Amino acid sequence: MMNFSKNLRFLRKQSKHSQQELANHLGYRSFTTIQKWEDGSSQPPYNVIQQIAKLYQVNVEEIMSNDLEKMNPINIPILGTVRGGEPILATQNILGYENITLDESKGGDYFYLEVVGDSMKNARIMPGDILYVRQQNSLNSGDIGIILLDDEATVKRIIYKKDKMILQPENEDYQPLVLSDQDIRNRNVQILGKVIHNKIKY
Repeated sequence: MMNFSKNLRFLRKQSKHSQQELANHLGYRSFTTIQKWEDGSSQPPYNVIQQIAKLYQVNVEEIMSNDLEKMNPINIPILGTVRGGEPILATQNILGYENITLDESKGGDYFYLEVVGDSMKNARIMPGDILYVRQQNSLNSGDIGIILLDDEATVKRIIYKKDKMILQPENEDYQPLVLSDQDIRNRNVQILGKVIHNKIKY
């Protein structure tokens, strides 16, 4: 039973069920019952474990003994350079996949992007590195993000000053790009996501 609590949490989140939804399905009034099973402070009776296994299409032995998260990693696409108006997640841009844990996938949709160029080298972002990016269409000033500019994706630190958007490189050999509202419209500028971390390639 040592893996049951961890597996229950993994299967429930993978299926996008809340604790209350699972409790309702199993005939319990409160989500706190599920909460206790997941933190290991109590265990369900065997017949309920059978119901859970059936719901999540695993066998009882798997849910009680195996580490299902390690056996079922979440695959995140690694994207190449995006050019010519292709959608960011177009199949032709996918170079491969990286495995992540359930916890790493919390709070949104994600992709990896392989770095081209050295304009962010002072932020330890180098050519060939892969950036873990959460998809979102806005950034706070100072965030490093992926921005679509003239139908190509670029990684820059974004800074807002008055009515200007500044795409700031982290390399003294490059100049910042200052964009007015008109520039943003003319150059089809879109924020695609926020850089969460970087896998460094040596």
